[in-house]
Amino acid sequence: MEALQQLQLENEVLRNSLRELQARNSLSSHPNEPNLSPQPTLEPHILPPPSQACSHFLEPKVSLPEKFDGTRSRFRGFINQIRLIIRLQPQRYADDFRQVGLVGTLLSGPAQAWFAPLVETASPLLEDFPAFLTEFEATFGETDRRRTSLTKLYALQQGSRAASIYASEFRQLACDVNWDDQALVDHFRRGLRSNVKNLLLNFPEPTSLSQAISQEILCDNRLFEFCQEERLNWGPRHAPTVQPQVSIPPTVSSSPTLADVPVPMEIGQTRFQPLTDAQRQYRRANGLCLYCGASDHFIRLCPRSNRPQINRATGV
Repeated sequence: MEALQQLQLENEVLRNSLRELQARNSLSSHPNEPNLSPQPTLEPHILPPPSQACSHFLEPKVSLPEKFDGTRSRFRGFINQIRLIIRLQPQRYADDFRQVGLVGTLLSGPAQAWFAPLVETASPLLEDFPAFLTEFEATFGETDRRRTSLTKLYALQQGSRAASIYASEFRQLACDVNWDDQALVDHFRRGLRSNVKNLLLNFPEPTSLSQAISQEILCDNRLFEFCQEERLNWGPRHAPTVQPQVSIPPTVSSSPTLADVPVPMEIGQTRFQPLTDAQRQYRRANGLCLYCGASDHFIRLCPRSNRPQINRATGV
C-alpha cells in the first residue's frame, strides 16, 4: 500500500508539471490572452527517493539454511544456498561485510570455532567475501573435487533407490568431471538396476544425459506401477506346501545339461523348487507359467499351484 501511494503521488506531480508546461506554451503563443495561474503542486521534498520507497518490497522472503557444523559433505550445499540468498536479496546483503556476516551467523561447532578468531582480530577477510570463501573452502571443502567426484562416480550404483535420487546424485558428481555427453550416458547406464536396463532395450539410444535420465525415470516408474498392480491382484503370496521328498536313483545321460537354462517343471515332480532370476526372466520372455513352466497356461490358471482357481467363463 505504501508503494502504491508513493506511485500515485509521483504520478500527480508529473501531471501538475505537464499542466504548467502547457500553460506556459499557451501564453507564449497567445500573449494577449489573460494570464492563467498554474495549479498548486505538491512539494517534491515530501517524496522519498523511489529506490528507498520500494527497495524492500522487491526482495522476496527466503528461509535460511541449517547451521553448518563443518561436515565436509554438507559444505557444497551450504555455500550454494548462501549464494542463492545473496542473489535473491541484494539490497539486504549489499556489501562484503554483510555477506560474510550472513555466513558467520549460520555456523556452529568446529566451523564456528574457526570463524570466531576472524571477528576477535578484525581480520581483513571480513571485508572481502571472495577471499573469505577461498579460506573457508580450503578448511572445510573438498581439497580435490574432481578426483573425489571421479571416485564416487565409479562406485555409484542405483541399488534399491528410486531413479530420481540416483539421477540427482549422478548429476551433482558429473558437474566436477570433464566428460562429454556420451561418456556420461554410458557411465550413467552402467549403474542402473538390471530390470531397468532390460526395459531400456525398447527405447532409442539417448543423445544426451538429460534424455537418458528421462528414459530411466520412466522405466523405473513403470516397474513400480507393475509391482503395485501385482500386489493388488494377488495379495501376499503363500508358500507352497512341501511334499515329502522321494529319492530317485540318478540316471546316466549322454547329453550334457546346462544348470543355468530354465526348463519347465516335470509332471511327476513332487516338490516345487524356487526359481532363480534367470529362470523367471526366461519364462516371462517365452510366455511360460511361472509356477510349473508349461506353455498352455499362465500362473493364474495353473492347476498345480496353490492359488484359487479362476473360472475362465465367469472370471471368478
